[in-house]
Amino acid sequence: MFYNLIYFNENLYDTYYTFANAGRAVQFNEIESQTDKGAQLGFNDTHVGLGKSSVIKGEVINNPASKLINLEHSLVDNDFFVDFETEPSFHQIEDLSRRMIFRATLPLKIHESFDMYEMTKRMKAELEQAGFMGRTSDDVELFNMVFDFDKIRLPVYNDDMGTVIFSKLHKDCLLIEENELEELSEDNIVLAKVRRTHETHFTLFDPLKDFVTLNAGTLKAVEKRLPDSGILSPIKMRSTGIEIEIIAIYS
Repeated sequence: MFYNLIYFNENLYDTYYTFANAGRAVQFNEIESQTDKGAQLGFNDTHVGLGKSSVIKGEVINNPASKLINLEHSLVDNDFFVDFETEPSFHQIEDLSRRMIFRATLPLKIHESFDMYEMTKRMKAELEQAGFMGRTSDDVELFNMVFDFDKIRLPVYNDDMGTVIFSKLHKDCLLIEENELEELSEDNIVLAKVRRTHETHFTLFDPLKDFVTLNAGTLKAVEKRLPDSGILSPIKMRSTGIEIEIIAIYS
């Protein structure tokens, strides 16, 4: 099977692959095989003669696609896994409970209020006005620390059903370019774990917590300066919701 991977979270893979295998997961960096008798080892049209006590060494190819396949195979017989690609309709998503892992076709969109560059501009202005950042070389380092663009989390969601399914994608886990983000809205397959459920409302994205890295003191000071509305205000939704952790997105 060929997977066109769009997103893959290595940290979540490590966690849930180990969990699915009851803590027995081992990642091999090198394989060593020894034979006490002569033999012929064949790979398609290539054959290697092995003498007594020959040793073969090779490194296991362990890329995101092969990891995803291994994880999905390990999940198949687990009670906490639901595969909506082969089982009941995905419209039964509301029956999923916390900690369950599922696979389903799930187009995702980035919320229209999320504007990475406008948020950066406004936040920098707020930090300068509050006296936390100026224009010196030290402030440039502070800017790079506060705005670590590789670690930005993107708010994504699907509201095609009565229940909103939402998550935050780690930008450094994306396997597509920034100008290709529209691919998320296509009929891709999502492998994810349910983090929590919300009955009436939830916060989809909070720029001051999900977009920048600020210590508690600076965060409080900036929050006091901000109006109740604007591009740096939390994006809130009134609906039942299921918050998920996305392990992979692929087609």
